[in-house]
Amino acid sequence: MLWSRAHTLAEALVTEDGQRLRVAYPGRRSSGAGPDFRDAALVTESGGVIVGDVELHLNAGGWRAHGHHIDANYNGVALHVVFSPKAGSATRLQSGMDAPIAALEAVAARLEAASADAMPDLPGIRLPRDDEGIAAALDAAGDARFLAKSRGFGLELGASDADEVLYRGLMDALGYATNRKPFGALAARVRYRTLAALRDTPRGTRPAAAKALLLGASGLMGSADGIEGIGELRRIRGRLPYVKPMAKREWRLFRVRPSNHPARRVVGAALIVEGCLDDGLASAFGKTLMLEGGGRGLVARMATRPYVGVARARDMLVNVALPFLHAYGVAGDTGQGSSGGALARAALDAYAAAPKLQENEITREMRRLCGIDGKARLTARRQQGLIQLYRTGVMGAGRAQGLCE
Repeated sequence: MLWSRAHTLAEALVTEDGQRLRVAYPGRRSSGAGPDFRDAALVTESGGVIVGDVELHLNAGGWRAHGHHIDANYNGVALHVVFSPKAGSATRLQSGMDAPIAALEAVAARLEAASADAMPDLPGIRLPRDDEGIAAALDAAGDARFLAKSRGFGLELGASDADEVLYRGLMDALGYATNRKPFGALAARVRYRTLAALRDTPRGTRPAAAKALLLGASGLMGSADGIEGIGELRRIRGRLPYVKPMAKREWRLFRVRPSNHPARRVVGAALIVEGCLDDGLASAFGKTLMLEGGGRGLVARMATRPYVGVARARDMLVNVALPFLHAYGVAGDTGQGSSGGALARAALDAYAAAPKLQENEITREMRRLCGIDGKARLTARRQQGLIQLYRTGVMGAGRAQGLCE
């Protein structure tokens, strides 16, 4: 693919409206809905850096022909790359903003001749060459990411109830990148305290009530035919307090595999929360970490198969549960029968011990950019380090100094 070698060009690309942009990093290829390349770094004539997405077409008309002008998924496009423009100098985004167009026809021969293995020169992702040095650098970056997440949760704990903060974090994680925003909207529509009111519901019917409440509010009840007992859930919904459902158009369903359909994740969220209602969500998670199996126990608590699998539960452990519990411990008395400091230390220990997670687009791209072999010993902590370096290094591409030498 020509664009993936654009960083090999010694000179800047000249856009159809006369801008000169040097490609520091062409971006990572995206397999999901939205632009073809994410997080490209483009250096302007003044030395400034634009970080944004890139969409590819044969000619400029492909933008409207594919409906991108009315699709908010493409509002992050910083450059529309075509082979031959043939029409227009700018591309109108759904947001009303314009992205410049750059054609590759004049430089196609040079891009074809460039090595497919040529890596962009990005100071922000340079790592030591020895295995021990790489491991130490990734551990440090992984810890920085963990502590940043903990500080974020700490700020929320200062302004909101602990159960509500953890609930919002879990819902955010269940949305993946594709449906994070609608899951956040659902969490705001059905607050944790609303679900907690089901505590007095008979134990045998409580799971179904929680599922019916969240699924009904999501607006996905009509798209949930694969959910076990959906007919009963629809009947139960009519007996629960009315919550105006979200519009189905708020959810992104394009290219979503049936096993990852948001309706299934909503049911999984209901089961996670319902299983913690007796103790309260934050207390139940803290108790599990300290007394009932540590990190593995938390994974078991969140893996509500077939709706939330073990792999997703491990992601939620590292990205939500453990940084939240660290912040919860740092905040002070947690009601766990032990000091908050002990809870914070237990969260850090569980994080350091967490096994490797599923690969994602960013960790795969960072292994490529850093020259890290696929057989290298990576842990969840080191994968988080790769993501941290991507966020601070790749997305800061073009700066004079990198963060990791």
